[in-house]
Amino acid sequence: MMATISPLRATAVIHSVLLKQLISRGRLLGISIIGLLPILLGWVIGRQSDDPLEAGVGFVSYMGLSILIPIVALIFASASLGDTREDGTLVYLWLRPIPRWSVAGGAWAASVTIALPLTVIPMAITAILLDAGNALLSATILTSILAVCAYCGIFLLLGLLVKNPVMWGLAYIFVWEATIASFAKPAAALAVSGYSRSIMTGRTGVDFDYLWSPPQGTSIFMLIIIVVAAVGVSTVRLNRLEVP
Repeated sequence: MMATISPLRATAVIHSVLLKQLISRGRLLGISIIGLLPILLGWVIGRQSDDPLEAGVGFVSYMGLSILIPIVALIFASASLGDTREDGTLVYLWLRPIPRWSVAGGAWAASVTIALPLTVIPMAITAILLDAGNALLSATILTSILAVCAYCGIFLLLGLLVKNPVMWGLAYIFVWEATIASFAKPAAALAVSGYSRSIMTGRTGVDFDYLWSPPQGTSIFMLIIIVVAAVGVSTVRLNRLEVP
């Protein structure tokens, strides 16, 4: 009979196992190359802009919060449990007396562990090169961290719900968030990018008159709620998932 381990210990074990599985040379190299693009563009914009703060907020909001961060989160979070489900290795997690919320929480933590340095570091360097002061740098770091956590929660769940999570994730990023949410306020209220941009606005004072711009405190709270809800629903999904 297998010994029962504590839920927190189980979460740490799942995190370690999935972290090793997610890390591959190809993924890290590809994402690192992509991360160089905002750094180079930020350097150019910082040298040419007459208002580096406004230009910096706009660049970080669109290049970082709307493209780089969600794509990186999608790649790793959707694969954290999605890959184990597809290749059949998820069954080995089911052989141990591990709470399902530990599996979901460990998978989310593993994807966040990888996605954070691959996104926050390039965006922080970009903010420095934009030469807009500490306000942009601190806002970029805080907002990037919160956005990564929220997107990883959403795409973790997506990886458990559909067979092609990358395709559906890209549709969410570029169709829902970038297009529909730009014209429909109810849709904007269901987009992570709307809350992350509001935090940038609140911390820098630069307002681009977005369709959806809740207060900074509300935005931070909602991103945390998104993480909790996504991991919670992922736990429910795991409880109902049949693993052969």
